[in-house]
Amino acid sequence: MATKKSKGWRSGKREVRPRMVQMTRHLVVTEGKETEPRYFESVRAALCAANERKVAVIVKGTGKHTLDLLDFAIEHCRYAPETFDHVWLVYDKDDFPASDFDAMERKCTEFSDGSRTFHALWSNPCFELWPLLHFRYTTAPMSAAECQRALAQAMSKDLGIEYRKNLDGVYGAVYGRRGEALQRAGRLIVHHRGLCNVKPSAQNPATRVGEIFDVIGPYLVG
Repeated sequence: MATKKSKGWRSGKREVRPRMVQMTRHLVVTEGKETEPRYFESVRAALCAANERKVAVIVKGTGKHTLDLLDFAIEHCRYAPETFDHVWLVYDKDDFPASDFDAMERKCTEFSDGSRTFHALWSNPCFELWPLLHFRYTTAPMSAAECQRALAQAMSKDLGIEYRKNLDGVYGAVYGRRGEALQRAGRLIVHHRGLCNVKPSAQNPATRVGEIFDVIGPYLVG
């Protein structure tokens, strides 16, 4: 008996084949060599196992500042065996020149093209503002030391955790509050816009660290 051929092609129905999902690669280059890399290594570890073929994150703590940080990232991309779709530069205002701090966003735009995007994830005054926004909203200008003390007080009061510089586990301790932190960071942008504070160096307190989660957030657990 002859085997009947499938008539699917005659019916006009297209055969559905699994789509190949192209992996996106992210390079996170941080100014600090301890606090920021520890945080973003925790982010990398939190990626769902099912998403390992969809997104890859590599973290580099450099100890370099502002424009030197950008130079490092460009050189790393030039010689790395993999191609990165997104390069995230994580740096603080601290006591560095306002001109260098403000130039980074413009430089990131200049070096971005259709194949790779550079992102300026700055914080003013320091990176600790980002985890602090997981606990409360503030518009009060502060120094880096004051911001770190405020974070220590918030973590002690709300979580019973004694915060110290370079503490492991900060991402895991606060990840459930990320939505609130993103909302508060957005409110700070609106706040400074209302004050006509255009330059990043004039926006204290403010941070753009949360912008990375607009891209990789859907792949994270929690």
